[in-house]
Amino acid sequence: MSYPLNILSLMLVQCLLCVGVDRILGWTPLPTRWRYRAAVLLSGCAGLAYMAAGQPGGQPPAGNNTGLHSLLPLLAVLCGAFSGGLLATALREPLWENNAPPEDTLQAAVLGTHQEIIGIPGRTPVAKTIFDRMLAFLGLLLSAPIWLGIALLVWFEDPGPILFIKNSVGKGGKNFHQLKFRTMVCEAERDTGPILAQENDERLLMIGRVLRKTALDELPQLINILLGEMSFVGPRPQRTILVYEYLQNMPEYAERHRIQPGLAGLAQVAGDYYITPRQKLRLDRLYIQHAGLGFDLKLLLLAFLLTFYYRWKKDWNGRLPRSLL
Repeated sequence: MSYPLNILSLMLVQCLLCVGVDRILGWTPLPTRWRYRAAVLLSGCAGLAYMAAGQPGGQPPAGNNTGLHSLLPLLAVLCGAFSGGLLATALREPLWENNAPPEDTLQAAVLGTHQEIIGIPGRTPVAKTIFDRMLAFLGLLLSAPIWLGIALLVWFEDPGPILFIKNSVGKGGKNFHQLKFRTMVCEAERDTGPILAQENDERLLMIGRVLRKTALDELPQLINILLGEMSFVGPRPQRTILVYEYLQNMPEYAERHRIQPGLAGLAQVAGDYYITPRQKLRLDRLYIQHAGLGFDLKLLLLAFLLTFYYRWKKDWNGRLPRSLL
């Protein structure tokens, strides 16, 4: 058997070993979350012991980098153990949490109000669509290692779903599944129902705080952009059930959904995360009036500065300097 196949076989065996250990631990009084963690750790330790006993991947091809090939079996053991943990989880529960999806009647009411207020929105400009899809595809390729690291940290802190499905309103008032990395404990809204998160929310995971501050929890929305449900720049998506409540007293709130929602928006960079719905609508209307490639590029740059520079300053007051706006 060739060396690459030996490495893949090692990873597969490690994965299956982890699932088997999880099944055995099912006979113990360990809580499910701790059983998942223990299965990964025990199977990983067994794999490392096997590595220490010999050359688990076989002899690497002659003339290749021996340092890299000595590292590959270790990566195979670690990836196999973690994959086994994910598989053990998936056999009992989904790897995504679709919490409190809105009822069909509520979705129909939101869509009906939008059709009354804004009608059927026009097509997204072709240039914007091409720009979004190409950049999203490139972003997915470049961020693949980051996805693996985030998934590992989220799962190990709180084993369970990796992704969180946020049912949000898209272009024209249609409900869509906005994807995010899970940043809170499982079933965080079981007792409260859908509510806005607070800055120091006790439900946040430790890694969740970092993901939110760096906006890395938004990475899965690259898939939404590829699917044509979102854009890189546009009004930030709001949960369908919250939009339904806003529309009861402010029907004009539907106007922000004339275009696709975005990863970055004018309300996000010019205002604050916790500005009121009416303030968001005002800023989103301004963006829709002045939307264009140049404006989009400027908002992307401002969103980058906001996320990776200004949020980390000690004297940060939640707003960008007016000179930048």
